[in-house]
Amino acid sequence: MSGPKTADVYRGLLSFYPRRFRDEYGIDMALLFAEQLRDEPAGRVWARGLVDLAITIPAQHLEAHMDRPPNPTVPVVFAAISVSGVVFAIVGGSSLGMVGFGLAVAVVAGVLAVAAWRHTRAISAARPATARWWLVLVAGVGALATTIVILNVVGEVPDGWWWPMILTLLAGVVTTAAGLILGIVHLIDNRPRRAAG
Repeated sequence: MSGPKTADVYRGLLSFYPRRFRDEYGIDMALLFAEQLRDEPAGRVWARGLVDLAITIPAQHLEAHMDRPPNPTVPVVFAAISVSGVVFAIVGGSSLGMVGFGLAVAVVAGVLAVAAWRHTRAISAARPATARWWLVLVAGVGALATTIVILNVVGEVPDGWWWPMILTLLAGVVTTAAGLILGIVHLIDNRPRRAAG
């Protein structure tokens, strides 16, 4: 393979780096590789380049992942589903199947929420998304209140509106639970730390 075509292959391999790294260093790396091909035997340059790519590509992807702020969405969604499962079990009342299903959903989603929260927490301690917990809470309470007011005004749910009303109630419960959970996480993250004595 001639020098320019070989440099093009190397340039293509650079696409495996994260975009931010590639944008900052990709052109310089390709130019350095082309210069080395002119000055040294191609086999030695390729051997050194492939070893460098094999080591640095995974490291750069890991570093890009570590620099990213954590996203609390997944643990909050699982926690909201868990709370909704408890509410479903309570509403199910005397039906043993509904209570069992609600509690099963609550337990499974609760375990997944804790696991996702620990995974998110291990990356970084910052929680910028929890600062607006009250907006989520207000949206959930608003959806619940709107549905209740409509049911009181209309009296009986018209044909064809039963499922949209149930889905709106469920969305209101899940969103309210998510707002409460985000608020608790926000309070925990922002509580004053005592100095170790």
